[in-house]
Amino acid sequence: MKTNSAPANAWEIRMNWGDRALEAEVVDGRGRKTLSLGERKEDDFVIGGGARLQFVWTETGLEVSFSTGVGGTASLKGDAPVTLGQLVERGVVKEDANAFTLTLSGTDALTLQVADQVIEVKQARGRIARLQIDAWATLALIGGLLLLVAWIVSTIGPMQGLNLIPKTK
Repeated sequence: MKTNSAPANAWEIRMNWGDRALEAEVVDGRGRKTLSLGERKEDDFVIGGGARLQFVWTETGLEVSFSTGVGGTASLKGDAPVTLGQLVERGVVKEDANAFTLTLSGTDALTLQVADQVIEVKQARGRIARLQIDAWATLALIGGLLLLVAWIVSTIGPMQGLNLIPKTK
């Protein structure tokens, strides 16, 4: 597994239950572009209370959609954290029939609370582990396996069975 520097707008999403870390994911343009949390079968991770969260990477930032039952705070442009309710009142968080939507960019950070689960969202920093396939190593492995199969076939092919039972006339 190789590690790459985080691109300029990669977002790290950490899920905790109390002090216990449950999961951490990175959403960006080179890897996972969406992440959904909820109780539906199409959701990536389960969160309780009938709440739903969806994170969608865009070239300008991270679009976060959440349902009712989700609380938390947001720190936008480096300002002090403000509750989501206050951001809804100010019109920063857009509201429609099914969800609330907030777009994060730059130094924005978000802390969401669903029952006892805490989901922290911030721009990823440092190095991100990514699984990459090394073409030459894969070809060498396949070539080695083919040579092993050829050797086994060439060894077993010319063998003759043991004639332990005499032929009867």
